[in-house]
Amino acid sequence: MSEAILKTPDGEIKYEIKDDAVSIASYSGNDEEVVIPETVEGLFVKSIGKKAFMNVRGLRTIILPDTIEDLADWCFAYCKSLVRLELPKKDIRIGHLPFFGDERLQSIYLRNVKGSGDTVYASMPEKDRSDIGVLLAALHSMKNTDHLIDLAAAGTPEWFKGLDRRLLEYIDEPDEEGHAELILCGEEFLNCTQDEFASMKRKKKAATAFMRLLHPAGLSDASGERYISYIREHAFGCEHNEAWQFLRDDVGHLKEYYEYYVNSGCLNEDNFVDTLLDLGDKQTEMKAYFLRWKENHKPKENDFFDSLSL
Repeated sequence: MSEAILKTPDGEIKYEIKDDAVSIASYSGNDEEVVIPETVEGLFVKSIGKKAFMNVRGLRTIILPDTIEDLADWCFAYCKSLVRLELPKKDIRIGHLPFFGDERLQSIYLRNVKGSGDTVYASMPEKDRSDIGVLLAALHSMKNTDHLIDLAAAGTPEWFKGLDRRLLEYIDEPDEEGHAELILCGEEFLNCTQDEFASMKRKKKAATAFMRLLHPAGLSDASGERYISYIREHAFGCEHNEAWQFLRDDVGHLKEYYEYYVNSGCLNEDNFVDTLLDLGDKQTEMKAYFLRWKENHKPKENDFFDSLSL
C-alpha cells in the first residue's frame, strides 16, 4: 500500500492505493468545496477512509464521484460548516456515524448515475430530488434511522413510508424521554431540568414537522395532517407554544416558514394581537406579513389595527 498527495486549490488530500483502488485517507486545508475525482493515477477512487475529513471546520460542500463505494466510520464527523454533500445514488457502504456532529448539514444530495436503471428517480422533478436530499440530511442526526440511510432505496414509496413512520414516532415520543439518558451519560452538568429538556424537545419536534411539510416529496395526506396538527397544537396561545418559539427565534427570517404557519391556521383573530406583542420589534418582514394578513381578514369597517405599524 502506498500513500501520496493530491493537491486541491487551497489544501491537499492524502490517498492510499490498495488492491488497485484509491482510498482517501485524510484532508488538510482551507477549501470551502472539495471535489473528489473519479480516478487518481488511472485507478478508481472507491472509498473515503475512517475519519478522513473529521474536524475539517471550513468545508461547506463536498462532491463524491460515481465510483465511490464506501464511506468509513466518522469520515465526515464534526465538519462544523458542512452544508451539502453530493454523491451518487447507488448502493454505498455506510460506516458508523459518518456525519456525526455536522450541525449545519442541510442536504445529502443524490446524483442520478447514468445507466443505473433507476428510472423512477431519474424521472423525478428536481424539487423532489432536492427534498430527498434534505430529508436524508435530517435523518443523520436521529436515532434508529440507520435502515433509512439507504441511498439506493431513497425516494421509493417504501422509503418514504419508513421515513414518515420514524419521524412521526419521534414526534409522538413523550417529551421527557431522553432526559434520564443525559444524566446517565454524565451530561447533568448541562444543568437542564426535565421541564427545560421537554421544551427543547418540543421545539425540535416542531422543527421536524416544519421541515417535512416544506419538503413534501412522497408525503401522504394522512401524515401531512399529523405534522400540521403538531404545529397547530404548539402555536402561540397554546399550552405549549414551541412551534411559535421556533418560528420567532430560529427561522422567522425565512418567508416559507411564516407563510406556512399562517396558512396552517396558526395565526387567527384570537391570538393576533398577543402574537404581535410577543414579536415586538423582531423579524420585521414577518411582522409586516402578519399585518397584511390581518388587513385582508378584518371587517370592512375600520378598527384599531389600522394604527399598528412596524
